[in-house]
Amino acid sequence: MPTFEYNGASVNYRDSDEGDVLLLLHAAGSTSGQWRGVTPHFEERYRVIAPDLFGHGRTDFWPDPKTLTHDDQGDLINAVLEEVGTNSVHMIAHSYGGASGIRHLLKRPSTVRSLVVIEPMIGSLLFERDETEAIKEVKHMWDGFLESLEAGGPEAAWQGFLDFRNGPGTWEGYPQKTRDNFLSRTEGHVANIHANKSNPTTMAELATISVPTLAIRSERPTHFDLRMVELVAEAIPNCEFITLPDTEHMCPLTHPDLVAEAIDRHISP
Repeated sequence: MPTFEYNGASVNYRDSDEGDVLLLLHAAGSTSGQWRGVTPHFEERYRVIAPDLFGHGRTDFWPDPKTLTHDDQGDLINAVLEEVGTNSVHMIAHSYGGASGIRHLLKRPSTVRSLVVIEPMIGSLLFERDETEAIKEVKHMWDGFLESLEAGGPEAAWQGFLDFRNGPGTWEGYPQKTRDNFLSRTEGHVANIHANKSNPTTMAELATISVPTLAIRSERPTHFDLRMVELVAEAIPNCEFITLPDTEHMCPLTHPDLVAEAIDRHISP
């Protein structure tokens, strides 16, 4: 997989060669590899670019975890586009990657020709709308990780986070190799949390997005994931909003064919 240097960091991305560019942005704690099941649907028709964001996969960590922002990740996305020589992409962005991708789009709207967001992590919208229940849940997820990390170390933090995000027993069900991978990404996840907490995106900013947009929710989201994607769909003009049946938040991994079909319907002429 190609790598390049950007502001002193080694940046990794996947590249399927040529054609109109389909840009795939992954979730927090994940990597560009989360799209392995989706990319075969497009590689013969599109140039598929999937970067590892700061602190994920083979891309270096951000120097100070407490200062990373989604605008920094958006700048990294732009650096990848400059590296591959394109200024026009179909953007497919999931969860944390949705927050970063939207910051890139808001700063550089001419580079995005269409947008698909899958339960984007934009907690600022919950605070803007005073979504009390969802705010309580998302703060528990963010602050719970940081507090558990300080009190019990990385394993306690990841167990609490993953069991909350994906259901009780998730951590215990993972093989040691998977646990070790999560543990090695602790610094990156701390940075992710600080980026999420400082995200400035507003409903008014989303209302300026003019490209064709599809917002996707899973059938069984957390309450805060549901409210965030509903607010995004409400804010972006003429946004199509669909539910993928029998899915949960990590549907690009668990139901790649279903996700690919929805993307294809949206971006095909």
